Amino acid sequence: MLHALDKPYIVGVDLGGTNVRAAVTDRDGKILGEGREPSLAQEGVDATIQQIIKAIGSAVTDAGVDISQIAGAGMGVPGSHKSKEGIVLWSPNFKDWHGVQLLAPIREELGIPVFMGNDVNVAALGEFNFGAGRDVNSLVMLTLGTGIGGGIILDGKLVLGSTDAAAEIGHSIIMPNGPECSCGRHGCLESLAGKDAIIERAARKIQMGRKSTLIRDEDWPLWEITPAEIAQAAQEGDEVAIETMSETAYYVGIGIANAINVLNPEMVIVGGGISLAGDVLWGPLLRTVNALALTRSRRACQVVPAKLGDDAGVMGGVTLVLQELE
Repeated sequence: MLHALDKPYIVGVDLGGTNVRAAVTDRDGKILGEGREPSLAQEGVDATIQQIIKAIGSAVTDAGVDISQIAGAGMGVPGSHKSKEGIVLWSPNFKDWHGVQLLAPIREELGIPVFMGNDVNVAALGEFNFGAGRDVNSLVMLTLGTGIGGGIILDGKLVLGSTDAAAEIGHSIIMPNGPECSCGRHGCLESLAGKDAIIERAARKIQMGRKSTLIRDEDWPLWEITPAEIAQAAQEGDEVAIETMSETAYYVGIGIANAINVLNPEMVIVGGGISLAGDVLWGPLLRTVNALALTRSRRACQVVPAKLGDDAGVMGGVTLVLQELE
């Protein structure tokens, strides 16, 4: 029987509130097969575990390999964890996930090693090993979306912290006494540059009488504007949208400058849907970073977009297995 170290294939799993995606790769990270299932987030942990197992099984079948050839599976899971113990302390979008043992039933069913980590930490591992960070030894990753997540890799190792809670860059305080965040505190980066904050800023400007192409008609509900629409309008010269994206970039730039000043990484990678906004975001973001980061640290640090897109989670899962086994 082959030892796990000698088995040629690995499974990466990206668990989201809507879908669970699994991919089988070789040890060089080439995707050989995929499986995707609804995550059934509101039907309880047992239902979701079965969907994870089904997705892995589909990926193995799609790759044309056997489960006995799989060295292990690595999984990105949203929320806070005791990752080494396989316990999810809490996870957003999943019903009644408090102190859930996630990994043991999957290991028992599949008969392979299974590892997990916070979804953004795992995505950072993916970018580090297979994406934008392949040529560096230390990086910080931010994902800009509904929330703002973070991952930190120093000396080639993921930084977890004493309670598996490191890299919560979205909850660094950017504006004391600022808007309330979902965490209950005020002025977090997420409360200023997450999806809802971007939409609210644009809507408030329009409510103050500013003209904007974001208004479709008089009855158009402003809160249904999306960050993608705001970014597109900004690219087309809409002043409200340009201001909104510039303000967002300013806050994100502060968060990045703080990370550079504290951690002195070789690279900061910015991913997530909002990062795709183009020059209307990246121009003011880089100007802010250049103004606020310490000169020596900034010169040593590249600030770049993520490369892997939707593959970051599964490729991070693959990297997690490689690091745990080797």
